[in-house]
Amino acid sequence: MYTAKRIPLRIVARFAWQAVVFFFLYATAIYFLYTLAGWHFMGLPFVPIATIGTAVAFYVGFKNNASYERLWEGRRIWGGLVNASRSWGMLVADFIAVAPNAGTCSPLELYQIQQQLIYRHIAYVNALRLQLRSRWVWSNDRNIGAEIVGEQSAFEQNQLDKELSMFLDDDEVEYFIKRQNPAAQIIKQQSAQLRALRAADMLTDYYHCELERLLMEFYNQQGAAERIKSFPFPRQYAFFSQAFVWIFVILLPFGLLTELGKLGSEYIWLTIPFSVAISWVFYTMEVVGDTSENPFENSINDVPMTAICRTIEIDLREMLGEKNLPQRMQAVDNILM
Repeated sequence: MYTAKRIPLRIVARFAWQAVVFFFLYATAIYFLYTLAGWHFMGLPFVPIATIGTAVAFYVGFKNNASYERLWEGRRIWGGLVNASRSWGMLVADFIAVAPNAGTCSPLELYQIQQQLIYRHIAYVNALRLQLRSRWVWSNDRNIGAEIVGEQSAFEQNQLDKELSMFLDDDEVEYFIKRQNPAAQIIKQQSAQLRALRAADMLTDYYHCELERLLMEFYNQQGAAERIKSFPFPRQYAFFSQAFVWIFVILLPFGLLTELGKLGSEYIWLTIPFSVAISWVFYTMEVVGDTSENPFENSINDVPMTAICRTIEIDLREMLGEKNLPQRMQAVDNILM
């Protein structure tokens, strides 16, 4: 997620310079063919080209609105995970401490049970983060900004191993990394431990149901995130949006030759800067929508899942009374991952 008010030119140039150079060379070639080679038949009426531009603007606007909805839904999902995670930490800390058989356990044993449930949940959100950042076949290649921070967007088993090892014992880590959906299996293990605690009378029926309800909420939020991840933005909208933009960009200089020629032959050269500027605007609108389709790709404008996971970790470990807490994630080059 980009956090600064303005995007510096160096970041804009990363994805724009090649297109701008193409627009400039293309418009320049058409201008010289029209003026020096005498190919005046290249001048086209501007009205039909402007009509195409209007239609393209509406179409790209629709795509951008739909892409933004996917991005904002992804942020709402992780906001829901934050709230449910805090509830999980609070209820685990309170319910275990007042269990019917809590008096039979030492304070250290009660703390270890609480810590295991909370640490396993921290492992869960980090596993979900890594799974959502895996690269799919249809994923967008315009992964702008990931290289700035240097974090890989691909899901790697050794990265998952490293993350889980911080919060789980070796046996659990070995088990989870072999599963196709480690995050889902971690929640299942949470439920199994709650069932064991209820059997040992370490949880009342009511407390057990409340904690299980939270586990179901985690599954709901995970499923919503996986729905965005696994179902691409409809290809017909994405493809034709790009195709229509390029059709308009290709035709634009021909219409500007005629329109600017009405002002006099000395103004025809303005076809080059006007064509580059208008083409870049339409191209940028299309790219903005394109890069907002998949909010979990570790791109510059995506949901800052790493920072959210760190916030969850800090809040839950603080509920355990721990003092040696990690620092909150800070933006690097104004990018919060």
